Amino acid sequence: MTHRNPTLLFAVLALAMMAPRLSAQIALQFETEKPRYLCYEPVHVHLTVSNLSGNTLIFDGDTPSTQGSISFKIECSSGRHCKAIASLGNPANGLRLAPGESKSLDIILNQFYNLQREDVYNVTALLNHGRLPRTHISQPIQIAVQDGLPILTKNIGLPSENGEDMVIKSVQLNLLRFADIDEDIYALRVEDTENVYSTFRLGSFIDGEKPQVEVDGNSLVHILLQIRPRLFVYFVFGFRNRNLQLMQKRFYTSSDGAPPTLSKSTGYFRIEHGRVAREGVDYIERREDIQTDDSRRNIPEN
Repeated sequence: MTHRNPTLLFAVLALAMMAPRLSAQIALQFETEKPRYLCYEPVHVHLTVSNLSGNTLIFDGDTPSTQGSISFKIECSSGRHCKAIASLGNPANGLRLAPGESKSLDIILNQFYNLQREDVYNVTALLNHGRLPRTHISQPIQIAVQDGLPILTKNIGLPSENGEDMVIKSVQLNLLRFADIDEDIYALRVEDTENVYSTFRLGSFIDGEKPQVEVDGNSLVHILLQIRPRLFVYFVFGFRNRNLQLMQKRFYTSSDGAPPTLSKSTGYFRIEHGRVAREGVDYIERREDIQTDDSRRNIPEN
């Protein structure tokens, strides 16, 4: 006959009752905006923090009990850990959570960690706070970083900011073919020998008309791409210092049976053999196709 120790049984039951309370003080929901990113593209992740502790939590106070941090454990495919980039701050700065409150943080992960090399990364979010007895850990997510294949390269000089610069600044425009999860797409990257300044996803890649990339006398970049059998997209970008910003985006279809082309026959760039496409009739723009100036500033290449 087996005799049970009532003291030991009580301790086990007490620990079992306490475990959910300890593990439920903070809930973390962690996800990536995209499962695959182009090298040097901003890696956006979303972390939702829910305060289940029953107490207000302040993360940027002056005392240990009002201080907290968010960090990330990042492993590449070889098992090596990515180190944090020094002196770039704490993603939890400014975070304050009332009891029961949830807040979502949008974080550009490669502003804090070097994720510029091609690899598959396993990423876990870690939350610590002076009033919580342990580190809270999210479920891991997987993020792939992959480079594109060069299609076209242009070196261009930039206008002087004050007209007195002795050395003319220049950057390189790289039009790339990037293998995204569902399809290949066009991407644009602006860089020099030291930094990458901007990246843009431009639209679907198809084997059609040759892409056109031109620069006018005002250093505006004009790009015309065929992204569907009967649909073209036209971009105009401008520079602010060395960062590229989207100024115009329009869709075109053929106006006379010939493919739309970018021409300077009248002295300035315009679309010939094309008419502006009608949204909802000639095309439907998906939310993920709407491009904004989402550039990552001054990403070192090493």
